[in-house]
Amino acid sequence: MLLLRNLCIATYLCGLVNAFVTSNTARRCTCTQPFDTTLNAASRRHVLEQSSACLLGVTGLLPQASWASSLSESLQAIQQARKQMENVPNLIQEEKWDSVRAILITPPLADCWAKTSRPLLKNYADQVGDNGGDELAAIELREDLISHLRYLDMAVYNNVFNPINTMGENGATKALIKSYYEDPINEYKASIEALDSLITLADQS
Repeated sequence: MLLLRNLCIATYLCGLVNAFVTSNTARRCTCTQPFDTTLNAASRRHVLEQSSACLLGVTGLLPQASWASSLSESLQAIQQARKQMENVPNLIQEEKWDSVRAILITPPLADCWAKTSRPLLKNYADQVGDNGGDELAAIELREDLISHLRYLDMAVYNNVFNPINTMGENGATKALIKSYYEDPINEYKASIEALDSLITLADQS
């Protein structure tokens, strides 16, 4: 309602300026007596200045409403991405690696890290900053989340071809065993932590 009222005011002011200029033009054409051009110019300038000020006030409201709406939409997408991750621990435990990867490449979670995705996290960081939030923290968390989701995808992919499953742990280094069995869940936990921190930033904006 406030936005509609401001737009109506802006329309009215534009009409007022138009009418003033038109009236002044008609006056010049029809009047045979000289008139005070100094006073006329001053009055016209006053109307234009008042109208411009009001128009700037109205247009100043528009980006804020737009950004707030965009931030809300981005936040909802990130919250949905967080929800997509809920089944990942069970799938890791059951070694359903293809199912985990299927989740990771499904939007909006895919929009948080895939190279061909839309820039969800970049837009979110910009929107947090434009709404008075910590844009730098959003950028840092974005990089963390991208990194951890990519490593999670890599760890899951590696387990599809895990040689330990067929050859056993004999001869395998501790680092290799750790990589195959611990990396997926560790990267999952790090990804969740980054997502939760990103979501919290919106509440601080």
